[in-house]
Amino acid sequence: MAMQCPSCGSAHIQPMSVVHANGTQHFHATHTAVTLDGQFVQGSTQGSQATVLAQHCAPPAPPSPIPFVAAYGLGGAVVYHAATVCDLFERGCRVGMSAMALLLYNWKQAAIGLSLIAFGWLLMKGWHAQAKVYSAAKRQWQSTWFCHACGQSHLRG
Repeated sequence: MAMQCPSCGSAHIQPMSVVHANGTQHFHATHTAVTLDGQFVQGSTQGSQATVLAQHCAPPAPPSPIPFVAAYGLGGAVVYHAATVCDLFERGCRVGMSAMALLLYNWKQAAIGLSLIAFGWLLMKGWHAQAKVYSAAKRQWQSTWFCHACGQSHLRG
């Protein structure tokens, strides 16, 4: 017995992943041309295009870790700068100071760096929560079928 749509009874149903893959095309083209002075120029183009139906049946987008990674990196760079850089023309700064002494001397800069790291930690916690939601949405997408007759999506049950 073939699977049928629970709304209209049609047997013309497919998993969302199949509908998305069938309506998406990836392309890569290489171009060669000759300029007016006889030079050869080569270029390439790549991309993808999808039908409206394939876009409708697309999987959920995963959350990006870039914001918290950038905050960690920037905060770490600021703290490193505060612990290693000593302006030779300032009175209180001496060449050969320890990293801890420099951090205490440049405490404002170090505090900004630590604040960026703390902000990155908060962003990471948010990303972790989004990743859990994404996993559930991806599992649901993988078990959803699309009916071409009535246009409804149904969970495979």
